[in-house]
Amino acid sequence: MKGRVEQLDGLRGIFSVLVIAHHHNAFKDHYLYNNFFVINASLFVDFFFVLSGFVIALNYVNRIHTTGDFFQFLKKRFIRLYPLLFYTEVIFVIANLVGDQSSMKNVGSLGLSYYFYTAFDALTFMGSTPVFGSWISNNYPSWSISAEMISYLVFGLVILCLPRFKYFAFTLITIVSAVFIYSRGEYLLAYDYGFVRGLLCFCLGIFTHFILSKRTFHLSAFEIPFLIVLLTAMYLVHYWDLNLWKLVFPPLFSIGIIIFASSTGFVSQMLSSKPFQYLGKISYSIYLNHALVLILVNVLLFRFLKSQPTDLMIAISLTSSILLTIIYSHFTYEYVEMKFGKFLKEKLS
Repeated sequence: MKGRVEQLDGLRGIFSVLVIAHHHNAFKDHYLYNNFFVINASLFVDFFFVLSGFVIALNYVNRIHTTGDFFQFLKKRFIRLYPLLFYTEVIFVIANLVGDQSSMKNVGSLGLSYYFYTAFDALTFMGSTPVFGSWISNNYPSWSISAEMISYLVFGLVILCLPRFKYFAFTLITIVSAVFIYSRGEYLLAYDYGFVRGLLCFCLGIFTHFILSKRTFHLSAFEIPFLIVLLTAMYLVHYWDLNLWKLVFPPLFSIGIIIFASSTGFVSQMLSSKPFQYLGKISYSIYLNHALVLILVNVLLFRFLKSQPTDLMIAISLTSSILLTIIYSHFTYEYVEMKFGKFLKEKLS
């Protein structure tokens, strides 16, 4: 199997846009937010983790043999994640400091120390741990980048230190993570122990790669049934308020990756088209940019212009936030992810 699967990139792009809709929650009683699908769109972050485990295993499971390989792997992952993480944290801190001096401020008085500590938490990749405190980051989606980096670290150490027993180790990590989440009574861990949730999903992505490396499937007929099952599961956990039952979603996403990686059906062809590939390409920027865009759009529409929160204005707020995030993300992908990443690569090589 090649190093990337186009239809999975397309899924990642769509899900990154749906996370924007989930965080468009300023008017929580409105039907554009208060429905089973949008409320549970935060679960698509778990798809990102599972897909990441799959892609990393696909490219690195047999390539880390020495400490040099291990540090080279971590360096590449750092260069991929850090430029945009750093940029968005700086932009958020500046926006918050400006906002504190404006009548248009978005939150109550938090102060410079709060912004500093939360930025430090995020920029040390500790935002999904309680190491420096369970801060809600300035750029609140960035906790998952911490969980991602911790998963990379654990993956590399297991492959380096336990090459013959790696799948046993990943099985043990999966079980311990699931038991920990169950003991906490809360699946959607984020700023305190979100890295555990990330590890659970990441390991399932590794096993997804293992399955696909051993057998070839032809599963085009399962595209639509999978999407129906996914929607049904989202409806049921919402309707019955089944918090811990959300543990079914990581394995469900793993099954979805197997299906779409083994499919040439209509949905896969659509996901492989240029618009969805474009969204997949800039999905990391979409994910880390959207919170700031959402805040600015809502402040502009409902505080500065004093618009009434009618159905039309809330719909305009959502659609304009999505479009502006995509446009903005095009530039951060080109000039922050790529150019700043290239600069870091040259300096660290």
